[in-house]
Amino acid sequence: MKRILILTLFVSCSCFLKAQQLPDYTQYPSQLFALNPAYTGTKGTLDLRASYRRQWMGYEGAPETRFVGAHSRLFKGKLGLGGTLYQDFTGPSRRFNYAFSAAYHLRFPDVEFCVGIGMNFDKYFLDSGVLNTHWEGDPAINIGVVEFQKKKNAMAGLLLYNDRFHFGLGVYNVLSSKITFGGIGATVGYKQHYYFTTGYNFHGHPDFVWENNIMALYVDGLPLTLNYNLRVHYREKFVFGTALRLRDAVALQAGMVVLNRCQIIYSYDIGYSRLRKAHNGSHELAIGYRLDYDKKKGGYKNFDQFQRQRYNVF
Repeated sequence: MKRILILTLFVSCSCFLKAQQLPDYTQYPSQLFALNPAYTGTKGTLDLRASYRRQWMGYEGAPETRFVGAHSRLFKGKLGLGGTLYQDFTGPSRRFNYAFSAAYHLRFPDVEFCVGIGMNFDKYFLDSGVLNTHWEGDPAINIGVVEFQKKKNAMAGLLLYNDRFHFGLGVYNVLSSKITFGGIGATVGYKQHYYFTTGYNFHGHPDFVWENNIMALYVDGLPLTLNYNLRVHYREKFVFGTALRLRDAVALQAGMVVLNRCQIIYSYDIGYSRLRKAHNGSHELAIGYRLDYDKKKGGYKNFDQFQRQRYNVF
């Protein structure tokens, strides 16, 4: 008799086994350096980031992601260095990822061209005690076993940008590798994630800046993922906007800048995919903090050659 294994949520979410293997972020424009190492150091100075995402509220075992990261510019602005750490929880799986990145910034009169590389390290846990089977004592499944696997991989990217636009191409998981969970007999292959990112800031009024960002994600064997994010900055203090993830969700977002140094943005995703009836939306909170504000001069000190508007640095 063929035994059927029901991987409660682990398969229904399929965030790792057969779908994109990196967390979703509605507020991805705030942490592009985590997706493409070429963005490392583009803020011109030390930039700190943190976010928390609770996906699919009301859906038991739904993804939950915590992220922290920092990047800065060194050696007279020629080199960017950064690091990130995220924790991702989905059903019986727990994933801990930390990464380091570096980018070389080549300056031209009107633009900068950046080349970035990085290494990322995964620690992956699977608690088979959370899984359910149709038959108790199924010998094919080691129920109650916590398995641990770890892998390292590489990332690389290119970027062209100035104070108005950016265009980047990044590859996450450059190296082909696999991990095997013997307890459930599953082998997972790491897939290359290709990120195409672009954006344009439109200054239509002295009090407003329209920040437009588009991201396309290609993973072999999966539909192309498209994201559009619009933020409207008002008088360097407030931000509000919307976002769209094709075939998945729309989002509303709002935030503010505190003491010229800290930006806080909250977003709420409203799903419209086939899963929409099974959950009550997704919440995400992102915080950014800069250490370079000079009260005496009333502006930011950094290595960036462009005279950026204050709200663009966030």
